[in-house]
Amino acid sequence: MSKIMVIAKLKLNDESLLEDWKALSRKISAGLAGVDGFISRDSLRDENGLIYCLVKWESRAQQEKAMAEIMSSTDEESQKMFAEFARVVDMESMTKEILEVL
Repeated sequence: MSKIMVIAKLKLNDESLLEDWKALSRKISAGLAGVDGFISRDSLRDENGLIYCLVKWESRAQQEKAMAEIMSSTDEESQKMFAEFARVVDMESMTKEILEVL
């Protein structure tokens, strides 16, 4: 079982939403704390304003299970977070890479 790093790259819908992104990013990290297999998450920004999220997991299976549970969640708090994410993030710009940690 190999650890993995998920690297998501995205743009904000508007640069004025950076502070909203920072608050949302903290909520996402707090929500992942304690999830089976989750190790760490960092959000970074490059000089062009692109946002990178680096999420480390104990295994791909644990990451896939957690994401499936999160994406299928119908509770009110999750729905609010999904709506906030869509308000802040240009969803069409988002890409994701899953890499094995050597």
